[in-house]
Amino acid sequence: MQLKTLAGALLLAALADGSAAAAAQAAAAQAPAGQEKKEATGKVGEMLPPMTVKVMRDGKEASLDTQKNGKVTAYVLVGVSCPATKPYAERLAALEAAYMPKGVDFIYVYVNKPETAADKSKFHKECKWAGAFWNDETSAFAKATKAGKTGEVLITDKDGKVVYRGGIDDSLNDATKAKDKYVAAALEEVLAGKAVTKTTGKVFG
Repeated sequence: MQLKTLAGALLLAALADGSAAAAAQAAAAQAPAGQEKKEATGKVGEMLPPMTVKVMRDGKEASLDTQKNGKVTAYVLVGVSCPATKPYAERLAALEAAYMPKGVDFIYVYVNKPETAADKSKFHKECKWAGAFWNDETSAFAKATKAGKTGEVLITDKDGKVVYRGGIDDSLNDATKAKDKYVAAALEEVLAGKAVTKTTGKVFG
């Protein structure tokens, strides 16, 4: 049976019995071979998985669409008890101070399930971060992006495409010894309209 005829037959079957399975089969038949839609997992070069969530900005609840934020965005996976979060608190605040005035958005994604919302909120304030607070109670972001560690940063361009994914810099405990400042370098390049040279770096979490 020709492709067009098969697709038409399957679509009629879907309409006739309301079968979701038949509808899905029909859609697959209509899609050209090798062009099936791939699931976004947040790899460099891909869009972030589509998620619409509530975050806290300046003490107020706001909506966030991961694919329609409209600005360069750094998603920072953090945890109250994560050994790779606290050592970077001041450096993250410095990155905010340097790049938020240039239009970069910072989203802190709290992905650790055992930590309470109150503990996360307190920790966020203690770190003096100006970026948005996302209490990801079910670790949905980490699961969707297949992230395995806190301390990881995903940077997207204005269109929601991931341009960098990795650590903050190459020195966990001593900022003065950091030679490769991965996140800062990536932000500089994407803001300048350039391709990011180094798209990943070691994650210490």
